Amino acid sequence: MGWIGLNAFQARGTALMIALFSASMGSFVYHQGGSIDWLSVALIALPSMILTPIMASYTEHFSNRILKHIFGIVLIVGALALFLKDESTTSALVPSDWSIIYLLAVGVIEGLVAGSVGVSGGPVLAPLLVLGLGMSQQLAQGCSLAARIPAVITGLAENIRHGHVCWWYVPGFAIGGLPGAWVGGKLALMLPEQNLRLLFAILLAALGFHYLFYKNK
Repeated sequence: MGWIGLNAFQARGTALMIALFSASMGSFVYHQGGSIDWLSVALIALPSMILTPIMASYTEHFSNRILKHIFGIVLIVGALALFLKDESTTSALVPSDWSIIYLLAVGVIEGLVAGSVGVSGGPVLAPLLVLGLGMSQQLAQGCSLAARIPAVITGLAENIRHGHVCWWYVPGFAIGGLPGAWVGGKLALMLPEQNLRLLFAILLAALGFHYLFYKNK
């Protein structure tokens, strides 16, 4: 959100506020389409909702530049994971016996990312579910949207406490985000999985390089 003049902390807090609306709408759409595994969501959400406010408080000491670079790296890692899935010959890298532990670990990653850079760990959450557990792209995106809501709420509370939510921008983004999340969810459920995965990976890579190399004037 640097393009509207917010620093990294304000962007993080405001983005979490907006994400609450879009993630809720997106989760509703994916749930209607049968693309959410609620057990996986619960296992991811438990550690993430605990770690998110802790990381949000800890990263108060980080510079704007560091936060942007972290976010950029996270996005690029997510894109690479999806590209690797396209080249992979196995449906899942994690044995089924380890799926619960893996989902809890994914929740830890979600909490670390959501607390430090905001917008939840969605950029890496869906790729981790696709690559690690062999989920379809639609199911992974549905689970990532639903699992991010508890982390968003706890992280948002910490950012509100520090005054990092720019409330002036919230109504406009929320009004645009709700129908956007509905339309985006419907389109995602209609697209072939491989096409959706490739589009998502390209978007993540583009945003990642933007955050790594773009400098505000």
